[in-house]
Amino acid sequence: MPKGVKNYFRLAISKILLRLKGVTIHNNTVFSNVNFKGKAKVEPYCRMIGDPAITIGDDFYLNSNCHLLGEITIGKHVMIGPKTVIWGRDHGMDLGQPMKHQKHHKSPIVIKDDVWIGANVTVLKGVTIESGAVIAAGSVVVKNVPKNNIVAGNPAKTIKIRE
Repeated sequence: MPKGVKNYFRLAISKILLRLKGVTIHNNTVFSNVNFKGKAKVEPYCRMIGDPAITIGDDFYLNSNCHLLGEITIGKHVMIGPKTVIWGRDHGMDLGQPMKHQKHHKSPIVIKDDVWIGANVTVLKGVTIESGAVIAAGSVVVKNVPKNNIVAGNPAKTIKIRE
């Protein structure tokens, strides 16, 4: 059996088993090394690749066209808007060797409970987003976000604190 056919059936069976746990993964979504701890809904055209693993808490929502890669831990009641990228690695940039051929630098990303990440957000490696935080649409998160902070911009900075 061709490799593509095997992968298709493996993915289809995984989706059926996850649906029994309350996880809905819509069409044209690719995922590997993802551990769902509870109910979740993943819209179409997403890509979730655990390197080594992505762990997702209960009551999770991922809108369409998102890309998650790396060692990512996501808490409960988290919403992520469309076209968001959460990227736990990047290329080396040392001189003397093309960047394309350098080793990846990896660092885990942690998103705690009750976080809302808007559309077109980029979260880079090594970031922790504390509980209750809101990330405004279009933001680039390069450093930790404190509890209940609303951040916006490139780089993302606190614009308000939820009270």
